[in-house]
Amino acid sequence: MVRVTLPIPPAHTGNLPLYFHPDGFKHLQAHVAPTAYASQQDGDAPKCHPNTRTAILNAIMDWVLVAAMKLQWILWINGAAGAGKSAIARSVVDLCLEQQIVIARFFFFRTDPTRNTIQPVVATLVYQLIKSIPALDSIISPKIQSDPLIFKESLETQFKILIFESLRQFFEESPFEKPIVFLLDGVDECSGDDNQANVIRTITEFVAEKSVPVIVIFSSRAEPQLQMAFNSPKVDNILRRLPLDSDYRAVDDIRLFLEDSFTSIKNTHMFRSSIDANWPAPLLVQEIVDKSSNQFIYASVVIKF
Repeated sequence: MVRVTLPIPPAHTGNLPLYFHPDGFKHLQAHVAPTAYASQQDGDAPKCHPNTRTAILNAIMDWVLVAAMKLQWILWINGAAGAGKSAIARSVVDLCLEQQIVIARFFFFRTDPTRNTIQPVVATLVYQLIKSIPALDSIISPKIQSDPLIFKESLETQFKILIFESLRQFFEESPFEKPIVFLLDGVDECSGDDNQANVIRTITEFVAEKSVPVIVIFSSRAEPQLQMAFNSPKVDNILRRLPLDSDYRAVDDIRLFLEDSFTSIKNTHMFRSSIDANWPAPLLVQEIVDKSSNQFIYASVVIKF
């Protein structure tokens, strides 16, 4: 009999690459999309300009702090392209971290293949939960070890086994004072209308049970398939809608952003000595504000130009 020795794949950690690793947490890492939760990446929307969007940020954080005591456990921030949804979402993450609120997030991005699909969503959220609450490692990692192909299962199965059931067990053993926040930004940038609706349906069905203090923030355009998902009676009963098309002092915030930006240009531009101290005239600033139509992206493009 001829003995055949198969080559061992290149070592990434120990003697096995991460995706073969018997350690549950290391196996988990191989399926995480770091750019979906890390600090701002190239092409991402910036965080809110200082001292702007305070009205809506205060409204969101007030909701986060009292949501578990109310009926609305899900928040949908929606608006047109350029309304500032992602900037607001990134600022919310910072505010939650400052207040030591556990927030697991996923920022979808249409042109980034590592985060424009549903495949890495659960692994990325689970990784953040374990990093924020180390006690979850002893609950979740054995599940991954016992079923290394768990990340090939459906989105519903992954959520159920790795997140929902794990959080129930954790809260039974160690009651948590503050709610855990899930934030999914740019849901409309996930590939496939059915996948977008599936993410919403899977998460909201669990949250609707109110078995553990978990609240969810979704951010997206108000696309028809997403409106239909949020219009489901089970979801609508626990949903708060936050349309950015409403004012929320956007006009004042855009004017402040423009004034600060023009001041910065006058102070830092290589030809600053040639810039008139009264540039730009207040009427021109107001014209930009009016043309922005409550959309920060218009003002941002003008300033970049």
